[in-house]
Amino acid sequence: GMLQWLAKLLGPLARQRCGELQVLPIMFGRAFTRLTKSGASEVPPALRHEPDYLNIAARAAGVGGNSGELSDNFYMVVADQGGCGGCDTCCSTQAQIATKMKAYVESRKAANPNSQLLFVLAAGDNFYWTGAQEGSFTSTWAGVYGDELTSVPWFAVYGNHDYGNSDPGSACPGAQPRFTCNSTNQNDAACGGSNPYSVEAQGYNSNQLNADKGGVDGAVRANYHMPDYTYFYSIPDLDFELVAMDWNSVDIGGLGGQGTCDTCGAHLLLEYCGTQDALISSLTAIKDASTEVMNNRSATAASSNVAILGHYPDEFQSDTNFRQMYLDGLPTAKQATTKVFNFFGHTHVQECRGTSGGECVDFLTGGSGGCCGYSDVPAGFVAIAFGASGQTVECFLEEACTLSAYGAAASPGRPDFLHDVCDHTNDDPRCPGYIYPGDSNNVTA
Repeated sequence: GMLQWLAKLLGPLARQRCGELQVLPIMFGRAFTRLTKSGASEVPPALRHEPDYLNIAARAAGVGGNSGELSDNFYMVVADQGGCGGCDTCCSTQAQIATKMKAYVESRKAANPNSQLLFVLAAGDNFYWTGAQEGSFTSTWAGVYGDELTSVPWFAVYGNHDYGNSDPGSACPGAQPRFTCNSTNQNDAACGGSNPYSVEAQGYNSNQLNADKGGVDGAVRANYHMPDYTYFYSIPDLDFELVAMDWNSVDIGGLGGQGTCDTCGAHLLLEYCGTQDALISSLTAIKDASTEVMNNRSATAASSNVAILGHYPDEFQSDTNFRQMYLDGLPTAKQATTKVFNFFGHTHVQECRGTSGGECVDFLTGGSGGCCGYSDVPAGFVAIAFGASGQTVECFLEEACTLSAYGAAASPGRPDFLHDVCDHTNDDPRCPGYIYPGDSNNVTA
């Protein structure tokens, strides 16, 4: 009836799903409205909408008169990498992956002087055990990866460990905001620039968010970008777009590693949120906003090369696959010509979870060294190159980007493993409190 008529009238800007009508964002600086049977609405993130505002393409080979070819450009992806500050051995394992990444960049440059690392993606659990705090961007990021890797932009999303006691305001940002985007500053860089994604008021209170949104460590983390909980970033010269997702509401029991009990890694989140229900509601709203951003970007279909960055494998989010979600939202005419790569972590190994045309498209890259021991192998990172035919897998699970064994003498079964790791996380299957995929006590949204 009326829903079908409106959907036909609005075309790609509307989608009927499960008995509800979604009106997707119309990108003229206005907020979008999501109409549901319950009348609920979400406040979208306060984002800059203009393409490539970091001018990444200005460094790209074969672009704008720069020497070289498109295939000289590449990006890297890591997840669960923030080990320095976590378990006793995790700083060593993170450092070994960082060394492997530096060697990859150097080897590529030696073989091809036009080689350009354009950016790095980080799929959550960026700061073990309980999130970022003052000094973390030196000890866990800049001090580990060095100028070779941190002189280019990093784009990150939260993992369950990032929502912890070290960043206690992160889960309920509007409860006690340290920074607010509203009508008075909606055109500032932090809140949307010349063309904001939303003009609705939104509070923020997280150490890991960009410094201009209240994040910590100032100039040290200038190239570490987390402009909001969910966001997108496009580079038209490369026909590329990143869509960053936050579905951490599916892992309430894993926040801060162990959840919100009085002695657990996320109990301080409750002091900011007030109640467990408020915590769940806030993270669910962030999840819903992420879904709206995804729906908008797939309906807009602005780029032929898409990277989706989230924290969880499908089995931890009710078998939802972000790549398939994006493809399902594309206009029919764009489905055959859009190449979508899906990156995630949470499980601490490297593994291809799905292929298309003989090429990996769903990348579990949780083996980037942050957790939880020497037996978490294969470990490593992903390298994706650009070319005339779009983004392609340059290295995944090959020797150049993978460690089959860490260079350490200690055994992962050492007597202190339970104390060193399991006292801080439910993420490891070797721990008594391991939260398995689909645990009904953990999945709340």
